[in-house]
Amino acid sequence: MEITNFLTWFICIGLIASIGIGTMIYAYSGQGSISVLFTEPILISSDAETAVNFQQGCEAFQVGNYQQAINKFTEAIQNNSHIAEAYHNRGLAFANLRQDDESVTNLLQAGELYIQEGNQEAIATVKKNLELLKARKDSRKTVT
Repeated sequence: MEITNFLTWFICIGLIASIGIGTMIYAYSGQGSISVLFTEPILISSDAETAVNFQQGCEAFQVGNYQQAINKFTEAIQNNSHIAEAYHNRGLAFANLRQDDESVTNLLQAGELYIQEGNQEAIATVKKNLELLKARKDSRKTVT
């Protein structure tokens, strides 16, 4: 009789744990967890050396290959570290990969460069992007 009770409890606990884990996996990978916040990159006109990597990054971003986009924007930044749009797009790509700390770092760098340029419209866009990241982070807190 003790073995029957043990097996019953074991099966019940296993079933409850399976349902809980299954629910968490569904919540993370299901419709409630779409990670793509940003669908379009920021475009620029720049010198030819930087433009090739930047354009390749934009193309990778637009087809959803965010890691390749990050690599190409990084190359563009290595060629010219004053391209705010490259930091901006790299931040958006990191956000779409749910690497929010890296995203924020890049968006803030883009914002600093936009301030130096006096580009108020781009500064407003960065602020909106940061607000979306914050909202996503806050929504994760309420789910857990």
